[in-house]
Amino acid sequence: MKYRVIELTAGNIRNDHLYLTKAMDLFPADAIGGSNIESEAPQKLEIHCGIEQPVLTDIAGDKKIFRKRSWVKEFFTSHQLDAGSEIVIEHTGGNRYHIYPRR
Repeated sequence: MKYRVIELTAGNIRNDHLYLTKAMDLFPADAIGGSNIESEAPQKLEIHCGIEQPVLTDIAGDKKIFRKRSWVKEFFTSHQLDAGSEIVIEHTGGNRYHIYPRR
């Protein structure tokens, strides 16, 4: 399985997003959309991250972040993450990804 480790920044915590720049090679091109919801990608990614429900989202290609961000704060809180914490983004097959803290 392919994975990448990403260190969280203060901006990630403050703005409830994950910078995916170092992990973009894990994602299929058809899951990367444009800068706004009108240019959403045709393929959705299924994100499993230890919160109640999996998240379906694409990637905003201009910012290289997951377009849906409402779940990210819950992920940070439930895993007690802050700036400097490391997370793992693991491709588990198809359009499925597992995101979890690196301990």
